[in-house]
Amino acid sequence: MHALITPLANYELENILHSWKSFTARQMQRGKRRFGRVWQDEYFDRIIRDDKEFVQKRDYIIANPWKRWPEMENYPWVWPLER
Repeated sequence: MHALITPLANYELENILHSWKSFTARQMQRGKRRFGRVWQDEYFDRIIRDDKEFVQKRDYIIANPWKRWPEMENYPWVWPLER
């Protein structure tokens, strides 16, 4: 899972990720009958320092599914961009 987020004032990244992981894990376990561990305990964060770095990270995230599944034509969770 990759995401670019900016926490609002008074919200800690650790708490946001805990909430996100808890919600999605419950949804998968209840709705999809998937049981067991869903997420890793740790996460890796990085502060984006400028527009150039933001674009580089954004492009990496967008291209990532096609690195893993190059035969895939559409990826429903990424808006259409030329590859």
